[in-house]
Amino acid sequence: MEQQLATLYNKLADKIISMIPVKWNKIYYLGEVEKGKLSWSSVFYFEEINSKEIVKSHGIPEKYNVSEKIYDELLDELDVILIEIYDCFIKNNQEPWEQLSFELDMAGKFKIDYLYNKISNTEDDQLQREIIWAYETFDFKPKEGSYTRKILEKYIANKK
Repeated sequence: MEQQLATLYNKLADKIISMIPVKWNKIYYLGEVEKGKLSWSSVFYFEEINSKEIVKSHGIPEKYNVSEKIYDELLDELDVILIEIYDCFIKNNQEPWEQLSFELDMAGKFKIDYLYNKISNTEDDQLQREIIWAYETFDFKPKEGSYTRKILEKYIANKK
């Protein structure tokens, strides 16, 4: 299982890197799989090397003039790798996780966390979970006044 996972982690990293059209410092990826594979999703953020700006993957087509169709196809391929990692756990009788958090820096150093009961133990939807994860993982705050910023502010207020 360890060797199989190492191969899949490399595959995941390579796919994400292939989707980023600029030089970057660090990548933060969140993959979610609902129990029984009822739904799944992938999103990542990256820090541009020159500006230090954090960019959300779903903004790549507009920001870098990348075809939406090509981006969506690559995102689907990323989801396939996510499911392969999930299936590796199932096949090896490991407890199925609900979130995979993956960090990678430009030197190739990476960190992986598997999070359990993040979907089933909350009423938060996928967007809310993503915003909370991004804030807790790399202190990301959406633009002031945006809908997503309001979600984060509500989360922070309720946490106090």
